[in-house]
Amino acid sequence: MRTLAVLLTCLGLATLMPGQPSGTPRFAKPTAMPGERAEDSYAIYSQLLKSGPIEWRNVSRKQWLIEETTNALPLDAACQPASDVHGIGMNPHDVVKAPEDRQTEWKEVLADYDQHCHDVIRLDNQSFRTKVPVRLLSAEDQKRFRKNPINPPAEFADGAGLHRFTEVFFNANHTLALAEEGMWCGSRCGNWVWVVLERREGRWEVLPWVHTFAVS
Repeated sequence: MRTLAVLLTCLGLATLMPGQPSGTPRFAKPTAMPGERAEDSYAIYSQLLKSGPIEWRNVSRKQWLIEETTNALPLDAACQPASDVHGIGMNPHDVVKAPEDRQTEWKEVLADYDQHCHDVIRLDNQSFRTKVPVRLLSAEDQKRFRKNPINPPAEFADGAGLHRFTEVFFNANHTLALAEEGMWCGSRCGNWVWVVLERREGRWEVLPWVHTFAVS
């Protein structure tokens, strides 16, 4: 399968998706993780931190720095963009191609995305399953980190980049999942990619269905 990298020159462009309007975006208020999604979602987040397709995979770190709320589309942006607004974009309707024999369950995942693409979830650092501790950064923390990511304040040292996730979207029986993983390491350093995962023998494994990712 052909993979396309979308090159973005700044963090702001990296967050744009097809259908996102211009101007100041409005986002939903953060809410707690729904109970029926929590166990599988945090298992997936933890798995992606350990082995997901991000930059600086093998860099030594003493903590994971993660945005405290999930990334989501603005309230007035379409979950499934119209064809006439396609351009630089990272919408899962466009960047994921499931095999023909998996279309039914994949459509269930996309339906879940379309229902929840505006949700902003407040994460819980105690729910991650990682050997290295997780530190969740508030909006103010993120501003302080972004001022000097190479030599950040001492509390953010040894974090090796700022990570973010979307909510995790599932098919009906939670055997197939979709999430966006991103990592920012400087004004022109980072990558953002949708990841499709399948539950196999109790473990979530990444499937090679994504053909576009964003790098800066």
